[in-house]
Amino acid sequence: MKKTITIPFALFFSITMLGQKINNYDIFSFTPPKGYKIMEQGKRVLYQQKDDSTFCQIHLWPAQQGSSDPQANFKTDWDYFAGNQYKIGDPANKQNEKMGGWDVVTGVGVAAVEGMQFMVSVSTFTQKDLSWCIVTLFNDEKYTSDIDAFVGSIVTDVTKFKKTNTTQQQPAHTAQNQQNNSGSGITKSTTNFDDGWTATITSGYVKLIKAGTELRLHYIDPSLDDARPNTIDAPEYYWSKYIDPYFTTSNLQKWSGVQYPVIYHMQANAIDKKTGKACFVAIKIVYSGGARPIVVIAPDQNSYLQQFPHPNDIDPMLNANRFAVTAGDIVGTWKGSGGGGVEYYNVYSGTYAGMSAVSSTDEFIFNGNGTYQSTYRSASTNNGGTQFGGQDFKGKFSVTDWTITATNRYQGKTTVYKAQLIAVKGGCLLYMEDSENSSMKYTFYKSK
Repeated sequence: MKKTITIPFALFFSITMLGQKINNYDIFSFTPPKGYKIMEQGKRVLYQQKDDSTFCQIHLWPAQQGSSDPQANFKTDWDYFAGNQYKIGDPANKQNEKMGGWDVVTGVGVAAVEGMQFMVSVSTFTQKDLSWCIVTLFNDEKYTSDIDAFVGSIVTDVTKFKKTNTTQQQPAHTAQNQQNNSGSGITKSTTNFDDGWTATITSGYVKLIKAGTELRLHYIDPSLDDARPNTIDAPEYYWSKYIDPYFTTSNLQKWSGVQYPVIYHMQANAIDKKTGKACFVAIKIVYSGGARPIVVIAPDQNSYLQQFPHPNDIDPMLNANRFAVTAGDIVGTWKGSGGGGVEYYNVYSGTYAGMSAVSSTDEFIFNGNGTYQSTYRSASTNNGGTQFGGQDFKGKFSVTDWTITATNRYQGKTTVYKAQLIAVKGGCLLYMEDSENSSMKYTFYKSK
């Protein structure tokens, strides 16, 4: 019998805790949740409690510079930690409130992994251009009081905020006019990041190098994904494809910790078959639009663990798959599409109450003479009725390494887009984001 989870929404009220142990992390001081085990305190703080049938995880992520728009910051967090991660779209419920000088946007939804249904809650806190978030996963409402108590205990000190260098920041330098045999066809196929990593496009993956450590960000390969037998787990399958042909391994270890989402990770001591050199190898499979295997090749286990103490610390390296744009690279026709739908049910009776859906297409044509034209078409359906919309623009464009500027956009204004090329199997995608409205994001493929 399937268990139904009711979405609670009396979340996160202020609680004063006296006589409790206080922990410090990033800009925060807080009281650890009683009875919870701390699973990580590095790139985030993660507390977990579980028994035979129920579990709760509380993830506190560090502060970062973002938009001054609370809704935009929330959308970024929700999409990354919930909507895209579990393919559940927009939150089922959402609320806005103020807490201790912060604008707080909270969304909740129901997700499922391998048949287990659980709640996902994301709360994003914004103050000026500073934001941070708390993500919770739980499958029993008994944990909501623990979550409330933990959030209510948090005290922030914004004077402790410091910028850090990560691969999510803007690259400090892009190598000029470097071509390779990747087939990507782009002008600037190498990116040097300000934290020491260098990314280069190859035919099968993006290669990252830093101080003797190499990462291989393998591209999504639908045919390879589809060929995996159901009897073979993802880590073993991709290990046989991306590790065994190149390394002789020993002391193989597979991640066995219980965590949601499931962690697909293996590691081993290794000998490079080509060079005969000893090393330490690991593979992490990240599912986002398909399987994204990440191979890590480190000089030894100690250097590997210094860089990636937890398997999930490997995931952010996917952000290093980005390369500068040039006018010549983007000349042509670029297309993208999106959509989603929501089914409504009465929260008390469970009866079906209709649905709404929206779909859209975008097209940009960049011409060699510095002009562009773009079209946007949408269709929205609500309980049987459909409405259509669209916009057309024409103007001039200019390009720097990381921006595309287009004139004569909405209401005749000039729009500056953050821009980058993302390497994929057989080519590149073009990513554009309105620099003044982060909710306006496009990922295009080149049609001609």
